[in-house]
Amino acid sequence: MAGEFVSWRDYEGLANGSAALPDGGVIGGLSTAEDVTALNKALVAGADINNPGASAGEGFPLRVESLDSTLFTVSYRAQDVKFWKSLYKDAAYNTIEEFNQLNQYGAGNAVWMAEGDLPTEDDSTYTRNYTKIKFMGVSRRVTHVMSLLRAGHGGVVARETVNGTLFLLRQLERSLFAGDEDYNSVEIDGLEKLLTSAFGDTALDDGIRSGYEDDNVIDMRGKPLTEDHIADMTERLVAEPNYGQPSDLWLPTGPVKDLSKILYPKERYDLPAPQGGLAGIAIQGIATPFGNIKLNPDIFIPDSTKASDSAVGKAALRPNTPTLGSLTAPTYSGSNTTYWSSSDAGAYIYKIVACNRYGKSAPVTSAAVTVAAGDQVSIPVVDGGGDTAWYEIYRTEAGGAASTARFLFKVARSGASQTLVDLNRFLPNCSKGYMLTQSSEVLKWKQLAPFSKIPLATIDTSIRWMQCLYGALQVQAPKKCGMFINIGKLETGAYSS
Repeated sequence: MAGEFVSWRDYEGLANGSAALPDGGVIGGLSTAEDVTALNKALVAGADINNPGASAGEGFPLRVESLDSTLFTVSYRAQDVKFWKSLYKDAAYNTIEEFNQLNQYGAGNAVWMAEGDLPTEDDSTYTRNYTKIKFMGVSRRVTHVMSLLRAGHGGVVARETVNGTLFLLRQLERSLFAGDEDYNSVEIDGLEKLLTSAFGDTALDDGIRSGYEDDNVIDMRGKPLTEDHIADMTERLVAEPNYGQPSDLWLPTGPVKDLSKILYPKERYDLPAPQGGLAGIAIQGIATPFGNIKLNPDIFIPDSTKASDSAVGKAALRPNTPTLGSLTAPTYSGSNTTYWSSSDAGAYIYKIVACNRYGKSAPVTSAAVTVAAGDQVSIPVVDGGGDTAWYEIYRTEAGGAASTARFLFKVARSGASQTLVDLNRFLPNCSKGYMLTQSSEVLKWKQLAPFSKIPLATIDTSIRWMQCLYGALQVQAPKKCGMFINIGKLETGAYSS
């Protein structure tokens, strides 16, 4: 037995009688390894997660569960809902909230006159507009037994009430940007719908509003956003005939990150250089000749995401998966402009998802279709049932695999069968941004009822309630606001090729 280490193996095979130990003690009656192992019968705690049942020597029944008192949220937080919090809240008193707009102080230019003349008569121009109040809500339920338990993180009813509020806030924040009653009749109109409808014709032609062609919309065509583009948009909104005072730019996180990357190499510091080992710059705003523009990254601004591989929502309520015919790419002959150019020529794969207010179908994937300059892509689709309200169109980049298809735009269902048209107006893997003159005289939230909790009838041994919010986004002066579309990613870091 070398050194100071002693094991039971050292004593294997000793006689049944007593034997002396190195420290002067004695051990007796050990003849085999089994005899030695039999001594190792202490009660063990173990590391079982589930109760192993009654087992000799297992201490699981005596272990008290050690549950952390903190509930760790792995989803978004209340502070992530930024745009809703920033909006001015104004009370509504009807389901239709009207407002007047003063468009012009006078329509003519005849203000100069000869001595003694009667000045030319002129009139102001007014418009009456309106906003429809919409209603959102969710129902929650907790069994009576569950409400009586001493739960690990406070009262279950209170916890579920908070969860229900946060669930509604996420849906509301998304709809404030991308909501459109042309597709979902019970949804509010968001910024994009309200702005593009005011900029141009409200009618949809091949799934596109003419408002995207307005000077208040800058099409990046896949290029990353820079401070030059922000200055250009600011100038457009300040100048005649918009007379805006832009203050805020709302963007997904990607363009804000790209702005930091673009501006970092341009930074110059007075010596000595900043200390502390911190590299990079945090861009919180852009200074333009017409004022400072605050940058607001919002994780809920819809980005060019991939379609879910499976259906979303309750099976009994969501649409069934549609079927596709053969895609073709004829020369476009409609009233819009096709944006398929020679640089876009190539083979593309589409995914189509049927949607309604209850959920979405699983996507159906097309075969590749080859497109040339001046074409359109025609997508024949047959819905899987009459409950489809609109379709979402996803597309790859040229030559891309089907798994890389990204969201492009939506098209309202017009019948059991129809042909969807892609004019390349919107690009995959791109995002949008909204520059706003953010004051109560330009946009606000008209609120008929704040977040409310309404108890429901007791029909079993459960506590039921619904949480509701009634209101709508109102934009009184849309020409004081602008949009960026097709904002691309800076090809550095994770996106470098």
